Amino acid sequence: MRWGGCDAAVRAALPGCPEINALSVWPPARSHGIGTALIEAAEERAREPGRTAIGLGVAEDNPRAAALYARLGHQPPVPYVGRWSYQDHAGVTRECAERLTFLVKALSRASRAQRTQTAVQRTSGPPRGTQ
Repeated sequence: MRWGGCDAAVRAALPGCPEINALSVWPPARSHGIGTALIEAAEERAREPGRTAIGLGVAEDNPRAAALYARLGHQPPVPYVGRWSYQDHAGVTRECAERLTFLVKALSRASRAQRTQTAVQRTSGPPRGTQ
């Protein structure tokens, strides 16, 4: 979590909005609810001190992650360029830039139990009949 927010352009548009940063689930472990659980845990941590929103960046070439974030209620208000650097195996510093969209979700004030009950009702659907 970046409690101070994201890129300067995002911070200007959304002051005080913390960022879930560099979330990743190893490919063999995807589609098992791990990403959802991590995001929900981050939302809970952000909600505790009374924050009203949380955000994260998603690359334009990552539709799978964007679909997850949209399903969890994040909406795309701010495009930006994410920049970072790393050292390669030869010790050379590499600079990177990537077009991203910062997605934001309003955090509800409902209790955790109320949110859990709503989520269960939303995902359980009508009972299935037997044949």
